[in-house]
Amino acid sequence: MAANGMQTSDARELIADASSLVEVVLGDASIKRGPAKHYSPGTARVSVESEGSFTRDPDSGSEGLIACRDHYSAELLNTDGDRIALIDASFLAAFSVNRDMDPDEKELEAFANSTGRLVIRPYAREFIQQMSTRMGIPAFMLEVLRFRGTVLDDEMSEPADTQNGVVT
Repeated sequence: MAANGMQTSDARELIADASSLVEVVLGDASIKRGPAKHYSPGTARVSVESEGSFTRDPDSGSEGLIACRDHYSAELLNTDGDRIALIDASFLAAFSVNRDMDPDEKELEAFANSTGRLVIRPYAREFIQQMSTRMGIPAFMLEVLRFRGTVLDDEMSEPADTQNGVVT
């Protein structure tokens, strides 16, 4: 439960209702070709870590900024298990928030892992796919996020395997 007694999902929705997307930017990124001699796609591992932070404008009692950061690490291996490529990238989504109460840690985590990830994921998909293509290796594409009821179903928070470069 959130600090004010609401369920975390309810509190996350209150933040989402009071927020507006300001921008999405690429932070740090590194792309490394592996030692693989052939590029027949095998297993791929993808992980994502999300975090959120909040700052309030000292001149305004209700205006603040939530920053959601997702760090993606995508490793593509060939059928021999040799690394074809490793693509690491961090993305930041900034949301303006007009709300009297500061969100607590659980609310920020819930917001970053749902709304933040939904906003950032298309940028991460495009970046990872473009970088793999520009390296001249098989296109690596992240799967779209899915919902189960009102819960975000992102199996990417744990390493995932793929077939032919598409995360399943």
